[in-house]
Amino acid sequence: MLRVSWENTGNPILDRLGRQFVERVARYARGGSYEKRLERFRKYVKFLCFLAERFAPEDIRNIQPRHVAAFARHLKEQGRSGRTILYYFSIIRWWHRQIPWRKYELPENKILLELEARLDDKRFCEEIKNNCRCKKFRRGIQKSLGSA
Repeated sequence: MLRVSWENTGNPILDRLGRQFVERVARYARGGSYEKRLERFRKYVKFLCFLAERFAPEDIRNIQPRHVAAFARHLKEQGRSGRTILYYFSIIRWWHRQIPWRKYELPENKILLELEARLDDKRFCEEIKNNCRCKKFRRGIQKSLGSA
């Protein structure tokens, strides 16, 4: 069990995401040493800060591949190396797998990098989003559309 808590920042969106992350995910995460999980936690909080500022999702379960791709673009604009970006991908993917009832899976790095290059292409973003929707949510959408 990771012993972390969320301190309010004054940003209501970031605070909501941070509390959800700590209460639903971080405290119950298993895998690796305590120090490694703590390091991953700190890096993921940087991603959450970007997410709150740029996209303002309501729920941590709504994180999509385009959010990760936009973060990669942000890191490139800051002059971060490709290796650093791939390291962040691995951290984001590791925490994302820990999120219960997440709505989207994250695709492989090659697709995330292609998505980062084509973020302005709405059709491509939607295609990736639909392909990465978790199966349990796909079934629910098909039932509601009457095609199941």
